[in-house]
Amino acid sequence: MAAITGVLAQIITGNVDGAGTDGTVYLGLCGREFNLDSSQNDFERGSVREYILGRGPVEPNLPPPQIRVLNAHRNDPREGFPLDTTNLDAAPVYVRFEPEGDSPDWNLRSAIVLVYTGEGQFAVAYLTPRAFDNLWLGDRYGKALYLTEHFSGGDGQQHLDQGRQLAEPGA
Repeated sequence: MAAITGVLAQIITGNVDGAGTDGTVYLGLCGREFNLDSSQNDFERGSVREYILGRGPVEPNLPPPQIRVLNAHRNDPREGFPLDTTNLDAAPVYVRFEPEGDSPDWNLRSAIVLVYTGEGQFAVAYLTPRAFDNLWLGDRYGKALYLTEHFSGGDGQQHLDQGRQLAEPGA
């Protein structure tokens, strides 16, 4: 089908007591895992980040809250084990959490993953299950959330906007 050239993973941490963490968060896609980490203080209470792996949808200057992941070359869907849209259905899409530090639990408010091909053409979006509402992840609760909803129409922006609305105060 088409080579996957970029991935945008929008991760929103809940805005409740104890929601933030110093743990590590991974994205699973097409049978491969990526580390979602940036130069910012990630996964703090109420934080909204849109992690870019590979080519972003808007290059070269990413608009906030989009940010490149650390170790970008090794967390690039075009490198090492290049991803292709043919393999999107071969393995589940998920967010996985590994607890660390003094805050071993994490409250995930929303996760949306957009997949791009070519020069930033939107291919598909993966979202949390319909009944999803703030999930605690950790050693005592479970560490992964599978993104079971997917959509391929439009440009993906409407999904990011929905996620950003969830992060607004009072939402």
